[in-house]
Amino acid sequence: MAGAECAPVIHLDPDFRTLHLGQREAVLHSLYAVAKHGNPERRSGLLQRDLIHAIGSSLLAVEAKPDPDVDSLDALEAAVRDLPESVRHRLFHLFVLSEVILDPLPEQATEALKNVAALMRIDDEFIDVVREYSQGAYAIAASDLHRKGYLGKPHMIEKGSQMMRVHKSLTDPFEQDEEDPELLKQWLDLELCPAGSLGRNIWEYYQGRGFVFTGQAGSVNPTIAQHDWIHVLADYATTIEGELEVFSFIGSAIPDLKGFSFLVSIIGLFETARLESWGGGVLNADQGHLELPGMPERVADAIRRGRICNLDVMYGIDYFDYKDMPIDDVRQKLGIVAKASDIDSPGVWHPDGITSYQREHGNALYQPPLGS
Repeated sequence: MAGAECAPVIHLDPDFRTLHLGQREAVLHSLYAVAKHGNPERRSGLLQRDLIHAIGSSLLAVEAKPDPDVDSLDALEAAVRDLPESVRHRLFHLFVLSEVILDPLPEQATEALKNVAALMRIDDEFIDVVREYSQGAYAIAASDLHRKGYLGKPHMIEKGSQMMRVHKSLTDPFEQDEEDPELLKQWLDLELCPAGSLGRNIWEYYQGRGFVFTGQAGSVNPTIAQHDWIHVLADYATTIEGELEVFSFIGSAIPDLKGFSFLVSIIGLFETARLESWGGGVLNADQGHLELPGMPERVADAIRRGRICNLDVMYGIDYFDYKDMPIDDVRQKLGIVAKASDIDSPGVWHPDGITSYQREHGNALYQPPLGS
């Protein structure tokens, strides 16, 4: 009918498919209820409401605004009582996510999360990070975030070294590897991969942005290089907004719940700037990017896509094994679905998917066309 508004597109995180509508509505209204200490007069309070709304439509398949009549968590306890612990824990991380974006972070946030954790019968170490943030103990929080998160597990670093084909024993996830000619050759040889393949795509991605292949002086560390494969496969821009998306995807795709540390870290860099730097100094704080128009929806969609993938895309895949395959075939094999059709998220080859600095330092032959 002419002039009629399109119905909003809603999506459901695969973890929550067993929840009936009433359960999902109880979770969403509880998120809004917990958020009432977020000052709506502050930008972060408005952002919190926007993010919760995006969580509802992108992950819980519930399109609802705050209900002023819901002011308790009574319905939440009943809604999650019989759910498996893994599902309850994924739901609890939605509460952590909606609180950790607040700036300043009120001390009530810690108590609120403790209450929610008790109701949901969850033991979660990220509450400690929220508490330290609320106390202004940012250095301690950064240390805890690393130690208690995915990258704080020594065996994961060892596994990652193998998957990234590093020819040294890494002791830190962001350790440099600047003298590894064998690794460097494998990256350089991606130029020879067939047109349209994963390998050729990432080679052109590096050329167009002026990035230095790992394994030589001046290159990024192997872990950051590893995340570049995901930029290309999941089609996220190399802007700060794209980094918010790609690390939200990575942290959600990892089956281990400690992967959530990637989301907390990237928000600490590019929304609240509580982390000064991350990734071995490759990524530096730049505040306020989650609150840009459309970003809550983009991050929520990245979480949804990550959970559909449900693979350790950081240290669990040797991407060189797929270098000669057509990139769409790799996406299908790894379960990387398309972005939601109703969000505006520039991809790697979109004119807005590259920074002006990268345009200046990269090879124009391999860059997205300039926008009109």
